[in-house]
Amino acid sequence: MEFGVGWKVNGLIVEGSVDPARLPGRPRDTGETVDIDAVYERPCGYGIAVVGRWTFIADPEFRVSFNDVAVLESSDKGRALAWVTNSVSTLHGFAWYVDGVPVRRVVYAEGEVVDESGERLPEEAAAPEPLSEDYVFEMIGRLTGKDWGEGAEALYRIWTCTEQVTAGD
Repeated sequence: MEFGVGWKVNGLIVEGSVDPARLPGRPRDTGETVDIDAVYERPCGYGIAVVGRWTFIADPEFRVSFNDVAVLESSDKGRALAWVTNSVSTLHGFAWYVDGVPVRRVVYAEGEVVDESGERLPEEAAAPEPLSEDYVFEMIGRLTGKDWGEGAEALYRIWTCTEQVTAGD
């Protein structure tokens, strides 16, 4: 499936349910439900949607995406996928977690690897070089069984953070 250019999104997809109040920043439920575009168009802590047995966490402020400690605390030691795609800055990548531990991470910026650890996953068998937004979306489907379109079309509950989170928290 091909997606149009212009995506600037990132987040975390966690197997099972997540208590958003446990995410960094002490978020509180606003009671508002919006589409994914609205989540990223304005400052907010998180957008949370449940798609099948996976919780999609839209993370416009990069509080939990690629934050190994936050992933461990929010995933209850299940599987999780952090991901980013920004077609403007050509930043694309993902991190796959099993039992709260990152087993594979790869991030490209402007066509060059800027972060890579772990062995290639079997799901990466036909990975294009360099990693692109289409490939990140494809990996979401391969690893979670949920196509990016399902996450993009879901409605997200808005959670606003009540505390600032600094890098490394």
